[in-house]
Amino acid sequence: MKPDFRCATLVALCTLFVAAPAAFAQTPCAMTETLVDSARNEVASVLMSGSPLVQEMRDEQHLPKSGPITPVSVVGDRSVCGKLAGAFDHGIAQGVSLVVLRVGPLFYARDPDQRKSTGIITDSTFHVLLRLGAAVNTPETSVGPARR
Repeated sequence: MKPDFRCATLVALCTLFVAAPAAFAQTPCAMTETLVDSARNEVASVLMSGSPLVQEMRDEQHLPKSGPITPVSVVGDRSVCGKLAGAFDHGIAQGVSLVVLRVGPLFYARDPDQRKSTGIITDSTFHVLLRLGAAVNTPETSVGPARR
């Protein structure tokens, strides 16, 4: 065996061991029609709300100031769903699926645990633009003593 071949083999094996955990960390995409329809209604409602934050996001993303953002499609790519699952500010349990929609140039990921948030909107690089859903004060998230 030539030294160059051994080096190439070693690099290939190292790459395989590094990439393998990422393949297993992929999150399944939920494709259930009722969940997809609900997510589609939620993101349309948010994007058409006229909220100052939504207007600012539309402006920053060079989207029309009003009206629907199209096309809207369901994402089935596990690697995309995995990247978006990692963008939530809380963990998504292993094996739990989530609905991801491509809305024009944006992604909308619907939080599978609606008690924690509604979802997130990201750009095409998976940078979170908006976190949706009201924070709920619980003993774990409250700061300071409760006031009466």
